[in-house]
Amino acid sequence: MHKWIALLLVVLLLAGCAARGEGPEQPGAPPGEVRIGFFPNVPHAQAVLGVAGGTFARQMGAEVRPRLFTSGSAAIQALFADELDLLYVGPAPAIQAYLRSDGAALRVIAGAASGGSVFVLRPGVDRHDLRGTRLATPGIGNSQDAALRFLLLQEGWRTRERGGDVTVSPMAPAEVLTLFSRGELDGAWVAEPWASRLILEAGGVLAIDERDLWPEGRVPTTVVAVHPDFLRRHPETVRRFLEAHVAITREIQADPEGSRAQVQQALADLQGRPLSDEVMESAWGRIDFTYDPMADAVDELAGRAFAAGLLGARRPDLTSLYDLTLLQEVAP
Repeated sequence: MHKWIALLLVVLLLAGCAARGEGPEQPGAPPGEVRIGFFPNVPHAQAVLGVAGGTFARQMGAEVRPRLFTSGSAAIQALFADELDLLYVGPAPAIQAYLRSDGAALRVIAGAASGGSVFVLRPGVDRHDLRGTRLATPGIGNSQDAALRFLLLQEGWRTRERGGDVTVSPMAPAEVLTLFSRGELDGAWVAEPWASRLILEAGGVLAIDERDLWPEGRVPTTVVAVHPDFLRRHPETVRRFLEAHVAITREIQADPEGSRAQVQQALADLQGRPLSDEVMESAWGRIDFTYDPMADAVDELAGRAFAAGLLGARRPDLTSLYDLTLLQEVAP
C-alpha cells in the first residue's frame, strides 16, 4: 500500500513540474534565456552591440541575460560555476579554462577582435630598461599579462616572484588608471579603451602596440566561447547566435564610423559615463573586428604564455579547443 502511495506522489510531483514548466529540458528545445558574458570595452564591440540593440535576443528567439566582467579570470570562474552559456573573452583565459577543465569548460566557436592591446609607460621610463619598475595588467594569466611576461622574458627581465626586480601587479583597469594618474605605476599592458585613456587622460606614452609584435599585425584579442553542454543541447540557438555575431561584425567592417558611434553610446549606457570622442577614436583605430578564430595565432599565443610560465610544465595541446562547424556553415 505504501509503495502505491509513494508511486502516486512521484507521478503527481512530475505532473506538477510539467504544468509549471519545471520538468527536465528536452535536448534541442530552445532555451528560455541565454546567459552571455562580455567586457564593457571596445574589443568586445560585437557583444556590446548585440546586447544593447537586442540583435542577439531577436536572432535567437530567447531572452538574453548579460553578465559584465573586467577580467578574464572572473569570467572564467563564472563559466566554471555554470553561470554562463556564451562568453566573449581573451584567448589566454580561454586556453587556461580549456586546460584546467580537460576541455570540459568551453569550446571556441569564433573570433571577435584582433589588436587593441597596448603597453603604456609613464613619461621618463625607458622602454628598454625596466629595472625596478612597477607594472600592471588586468589579471594574472590574461592575454595582456601573457604578453607582458613574454616581453620581459625575451628582454632578460625577471619578475619579483622569480627573483627579479620588476613588479607585475594584477588589478582592475579602473584602478590601473587611478594609480597611473597618481604616479604610483610605471606602466601597464591593457586593452582598449584603457590604453587610450592612460595616454590621453593620464599623460602616458605609447611603448608598444602589440600588433607590431605579430606577423601581419594579427594578434588575437577576443574570441567567442560556448559551454560544450550548452552547444550540445542547443546547437540551433548557437547557430543563430553566430549568425548575429557574423552579421554585426560585417556591419562594423562596412560602416566603421557609424558602428563606432553606436558602440560609444552603448558603452556610455553600460558604464554610466561616455568615453570622449578622442579616446574612442584612438581605441577604435587600433582594433580589427573579425569572426575569424585566428587559430594559428592563438596557438602561437599559447606558446608564448607557456614560455612565460603561465601554462604549466608542458606546451599545451589545443587540438579540441575549437568547434568551428557552425561558424563554417554560417560564414563559409
